[in-house]
Amino acid sequence: RYARDYVVEGEPYAGYDRHNAEVAAFHLDRILGFRRAPLVIGRFVNLRTEIRPVATEQLLSTFLMLGNSTCFYGKCYYCRETEPACADGDTMEGSVTLWLPDVWPLQKHRHPWGRTYREGKLARWEYDESYCDAVKKTSPYDSGPRLLDIIDTAIFDYLIGNADRHHYESFQDDEGASMLILLDNAKSFGNPSLDERSILAPLYQCCIIRVSTWNRLNYLKNGVLKSALKTAMSHDPISPVLSDPHLDAMDQRLQSILATVKQCTDQFGPDIVLVEDRMTLSHL
Repeated sequence: RYARDYVVEGEPYAGYDRHNAEVAAFHLDRILGFRRAPLVIGRFVNLRTEIRPVATEQLLSTFLMLGNSTCFYGKCYYCRETEPACADGDTMEGSVTLWLPDVWPLQKHRHPWGRTYREGKLARWEYDESYCDAVKKTSPYDSGPRLLDIIDTAIFDYLIGNADRHHYESFQDDEGASMLILLDNAKSFGNPSLDERSILAPLYQCCIIRVSTWNRLNYLKNGVLKSALKTAMSHDPISPVLSDPHLDAMDQRLQSILATVKQCTDQFGPDIVLVEDRMTLSHL
């Protein structure tokens, strides 16, 4: 069982992917009212009786035994035989994600506030405080809902401590009209003591936010967020999904988000910062 109180040291995007983070992110997405993350639920699976009989030959070729434990390393960009995932005997704790059928293909986009992941090399947004002005002049952020989706996502990622949103997905051939889909949230909840403010850059550089998001965040302050998320996750098969320090960290980060929006409204006024959800938004 993955230790819930394990703290990932190092960069804010460090560590292996964490299945419990995907479960918690799904429930938080619902609580925030975004409904852009896929349905995820925790599971205990028997690798010998439930996975191996239905696995492809490609996956089966990555299975191995370490002592009395069944392990596999899979087929992916970062998968290595030297870093297998191992069950406790044959039983492994994990999560199951519901994917849409192929008739709903997804399109990947580079996140405009993505990191370089190269030591000593900063992305433009990390040194140019006027960077959002340049983003507003490029498609699909020059009109429509996508920039507001990016800001919602920054708030979501800051709450969960996810600094690894280098790409994002939308529905294919949507011309910027569909929602941003919150896939791949597994680099979250690594260090409850680390509040990586740079994740909020789209919010504090653009200084706009949906009215519905602002109202929801205010409703969830004063401990409501922690209580709602803890209750929502309590029925998951791998409960407790998060440790209390991670839940406490989200309440604290929420206060930082509210303070950031207040700084924006103090500077530009609420009529500029707070954007009605159905407003035809043109950033030019």
